[in-house]
Amino acid sequence: MSVPWEFLREPMNLVSGFSMPINVLFFIVAFFLFAISFLAWRKKPSQKLLLVASAFGIFFLKSVLMVLDYFLSPGYFMNYAVQGFFDLVILGLLFIAIFRK
Repeated sequence: MSVPWEFLREPMNLVSGFSMPINVLFFIVAFFLFAISFLAWRKKPSQKLLLVASAFGIFFLKSVLMVLDYFLSPGYFMNYAVQGFFDLVILGLLFIAIFRK
């Protein structure tokens, strides 16, 4: 019996071969987003910008841990549950930043 998402297996296997370059690119983009948002907050301090900078800072922390995990314990520390926790915190901060008065 075939599952409906079976067609995704081939692209996922292809992408998994580029795990390290993707993690490094994620690290670079996360760093620049954090730096830009932090500089924006320093220029015009507001609680919304601080929340956005914090969210991007957590993105950056997550990317650092993912790169370290690749070398130190391939996939054992930054498993799906840990990544999901980071993503939940990031989404929470962005949600609060959007709806904060």
